Parts: sequence; structure tokens; C-alpha cells
Amino acid sequence: MLVITFGNGVAMTRAALADPQIAHLAGRVDVLDLRWIVPLPAADLLRHAADYTSVLVVDESRRSGGVSEGVVTVLVDAGYAGQIRRVCSLDSLVPLGPAAATVLLSVDDIVQGLARSAERQAM
Repeated sequence: MLVITFGNGVAMTRAALADPQIAHLAGRVDVLDLRWIVPLPAADLLRHAADYTSVLVVDESRRSGGVSEGVVTVLVDAGYAGQIRRVCSLDSLVPLGPAAATVLLSVDDIVQGLARSAERQAM
């Protein structure tokens, strides 16, 4: 499985991969750090994704209008035939302080996304 992410998503994904709930994925998940998001490196995305049957896009921004929409569009428009899933922060105003934890992407969200992707891939 390939995880495509950027910024804080890289460290959060690495933390998620250390979670015992998904220990069975050890060594079966690679992380692609986009490094830049405007413009999206479409050719690089396609080249990397071609080696995987499953892609999980981890996007700390909002679900609507976030970077993940562009990543998924690049893959779909190019005819990527594998499974594509994404985990994102919720659509909302971005709150400050403790309230941020109610809508922003967490390591647990990524763990759940990885687990769901692995389950679907095994079917």
C-alpha cells in the first residue's frame, strides 16, 4: 500500500504505522511525501502509484477543497486502477486550542484508514 501525504501528515502517518492495531502492515506500507503541493507533481504521483494496488491519501486539511481532492483527481484521470481511499480533517472552520481535536485529522484516524484499506485489499 502507498500512503501519499505531505507536511504534518508524514510524521502522523509514521506514528500511525507504529500502532499495534496495524502491526500486520509492517513493511507493506510505503509513504510518499509530496514535498510540494502546488503544482501537484502529477508525473511523480502516477509513477509511484503504478507500483501499488492500493493508495491511501492522508490530508490534514479539510475534506472538501483539500489537497487530497487534487491527488485523487490526478490518479483517476490517469486511469489508476487500484483502490483509492483518503483520510482528512472534517469540513469545518478550523478551531483553535482544544476544540481543534474535534475536527482535525489525528493519528488514530490514519490508523483506521490504513486498517480499512488493508481489509479491502485482502478481499
